[in-house]
Amino acid sequence: MKPIALVMLTLIVAANVLAQEAATTPEDAAAKKIASPIRKLLDESLSWDELFVNERSATPMVAKVVLRWTNNTRGSEDGMTVLYLADGRPEAVCCVYPWEKSLIHEFDSLSRGTLLAKRDGVVVWSPEKVGLQFQSIPAADAPAEMPAARLRQMKTLASQFSSTMLGWRSDKSDREVLRLLPQPLYRYESKRSDVLDGAVFAFVQGTDPESLLLIEAFKAGAGFEWQFAFVRRTSGELEGRHKDVIVWHADRFPPSNDPRSTHRSVGRPLDLTVFSDLPKKGE
Repeated sequence: MKPIALVMLTLIVAANVLAQEAATTPEDAAAKKIASPIRKLLDESLSWDELFVNERSATPMVAKVVLRWTNNTRGSEDGMTVLYLADGRPEAVCCVYPWEKSLIHEFDSLSRGTLLAKRDGVVVWSPEKVGLQFQSIPAADAPAEMPAARLRQMKTLASQFSSTMLGWRSDKSDREVLRLLPQPLYRYESKRSDVLDGAVFAFVQGTDPESLLLIEAFKAGAGFEWQFAFVRRTSGELEGRHKDVIVWHADRFPPSNDPRSTHRSVGRPLDLTVFSDLPKKGE
């Protein structure tokens, strides 16, 4: 091969490699980690817990993985967000991630009522309060008749909200405006008569949800109205806004060991002979 032809071939190959690397997003990179032993354990760990709508229920909720995420800012390379569904509606959310030699299941209630969680047949979580305080969305049109139109409404309404990580430091020097994912993590048409439609949106750092926004078409009088509620997905301080108005605040370092609280973390030690490279920081 002539030198000039060799140079041209080398440039073409290099250009193709650079193009492939440029096309790889953080979401693509996370999706390629299917074979990692940590990810395999994350999936298997869903069998550890059973969630029920109340203590009288004999049927566990359905666990649905809605996002696999990474957060290089805090050293979390493997994590996933799981929703627990009853009659189609998400009643609880759980983030699963490795942290300091343990695998953490970090729960928050999304319920308008009560719920209960068991691990190995033992109750580990039974919130005494409703999970979320929903509010009417100011000046929102009534929910549309057709499902596709309602989804467009929910996306438009979600874009009116913002969420900010105020962080862990008292001076809020680690403050960060979070990014709203353009598509909902989960869209649901509940079998409940008081819920017509709904969606769960995520505000993220990297691809890691730090706060969630639920938008629901909920029964109001003879019809339905759009309502919203925020929920934390981190131990950092958070706030949520509708347009320029603060409508939600969450303190940093919430209690996570009280089974009666709406926020609960449950850990299980990892086998470090199998998992030798664990992140030092969690959520």
